[in-house]
Amino acid sequence: MTDAEFQAIFEQHKDAVYRFAWRMSRSPAAAEDITQDVFVGFLRHPGRFDPARGTLRAFLLGIARNLALKHWRAEHRFEPLDDDAVVAEPFDLERGDVGDMVGRAVRALPPLQCEVVVLAEYEGLTLAEIARAVDADVGTVKSRLHRGRENLRRMLAPLRSHQPITT
Repeated sequence: MTDAEFQAIFEQHKDAVYRFAWRMSRSPAAAEDITQDVFVGFLRHPGRFDPARGTLRAFLLGIARNLALKHWRAEHRFEPLDDDAVVAEPFDLERGDVGDMVGRAVRALPPLQCEVVVLAEYEGLTLAEIARAVDADVGTVKSRLHRGRENLRRMLAPLRSHQPITT
């Protein structure tokens, strides 16, 4: 791979990788480290990408996912990585605007639910691309996405009753 090819790939995918890493790590510094590690790893081993198995974006996000989980495990050594967890505590409507509340709700999801919600809703990946990125089957991705959306619905339920009336 030439420097120009790598630079084009970096420019095309760096923002998506950083956004995902930031949403998963909840830390700008960790997201920068993860993003750097993704692209350094790809530069060193470009042959690991197999276009027959999915898109380059899904591949890079998969690397970011593995690094973000490694970071999460280091920070939360004694917490289980549970994708069945239910986060049902509603958010306080007085604390920020709707966008802030949605962002906080997504960040409050258990990691395995958060990653599939972020990849589906923010990065626009298909179920198959998400499955490739998180190394799971499509059925598992669907299940995690459903649980994540249900958790978000519960947490953000107060927003439904406080919608502004427009005339």
